[in-house]
Amino acid sequence: MDEIMITPDELSDLIGLVYDSAFEAQQWKSLIDRIAQLFPGIGAIVYGIDGEMMLPEYASTDLPQFIVEPVRMDLGLIDNVLPHEAWRALPNGFVSRTKKFMDEATFVQSGLYRKLLNPAGFRHVIHIKLDARGQRSAVIGFAIPNDPVTETRIHDALFKTLKLLSPHAVRALQLARALTLAKRSAQVCSGFLDGIILPMLVADAHGQFLFGNGAGRRVLERGTPLSVEAGGRLVLDDPEDSRQLRRKIADIDRDLTPGGMRIITDPAPISLSITPFRASMRDASAIDRHLLNEERMFAIFIGQTDVDAISTALLEDVFDLTSREAEVCKGLMLGASASDLADVSGRSLKTIRNQIQIIYEKVGVSSNVALIDALSVFRTVGTMFEDGGGRDNPKPLSLPFAQ
Repeated sequence: MDEIMITPDELSDLIGLVYDSAFEAQQWKSLIDRIAQLFPGIGAIVYGIDGEMMLPEYASTDLPQFIVEPVRMDLGLIDNVLPHEAWRALPNGFVSRTKKFMDEATFVQSGLYRKLLNPAGFRHVIHIKLDARGQRSAVIGFAIPNDPVTETRIHDALFKTLKLLSPHAVRALQLARALTLAKRSAQVCSGFLDGIILPMLVADAHGQFLFGNGAGRRVLERGTPLSVEAGGRLVLDDPEDSRQLRRKIADIDRDLTPGGMRIITDPAPISLSITPFRASMRDASAIDRHLLNEERMFAIFIGQTDVDAISTALLEDVFDLTSREAEVCKGLMLGASASDLADVSGRSLKTIRNQIQIIYEKVGVSSNVALIDALSVFRTVGTMFEDGGGRDNPKPLSLPFAQ
């Protein structure tokens, strides 16, 4: 029998379904059902791993429950490494297959094969690693029927398809998580997350980026002074600043007292205010409750102090301004008139006035007085933690969702 071929239209529909199914009450259910239709005979489940224990599934195709109670993977050593330790080191979105993970003789003696796969009529499994937090991870597994002809027809084609879908699955899970975790806080704080002017990023105790508001995401897209490294951890341009940020989070994790730090950047310094953040997990998916329910999180606010020179790059991030609009906005904050800005920039007064009107619209104001008032928050983040004693003596930050 020929290998199953997925058409471009089918692949496009699957990618769309990845994003839709990430927001389902039973995450990924419609996606795995559709993949099972395209690759008849497979079984698919979404489940958690805690250490070397496989947990009962969160979603599955129309098969009897596959993992009824926690099961030890029991895969032995692979190249002198425990498989669950090797699994933790794999990046999110990695697509693995038992057929390539270990030799056949070892695999058929494993608890995974003897206790789960073989009794259900399956042989090998292909996995997508969705996400991991410490010892815990979330996985989609696709079991291949224990029939050589069917396996030949399905295995490689399914693997190739999942390789194309996996980056979208990771991104979709992040989007769904950001909206779910933000939902409760946003309700309590009247739209605080995306309504607040300051860029906000939320990280775990290890500095791993979880989600951010619109302005915070623009900071990361710009890639300076904060960015996300390949492993998902928030880093600053200066390695020593990155180490200080991790130490600061560790201190706040220990003391549960908000703090902050000042970063010297070109052309203007910025200030970070960091506070414990605990979003309600009541509305979170089963996967996120498994991964994040015991995870302490930290909100990082990015801004400046009144004594700092104004950062046009941060203005661009905060208000989604162009570089020229940011320069005009900076001039307005410093008290320049439209005529002054036209003279300095060499552009016409009409052009400057048009840009000012666009700035008003983006900031959500209708006058220069209102603009300056709105921008005051942007220039006062340092006062959230500076009390005259410097950055080593932070003043507590009071937020409705801080613990």
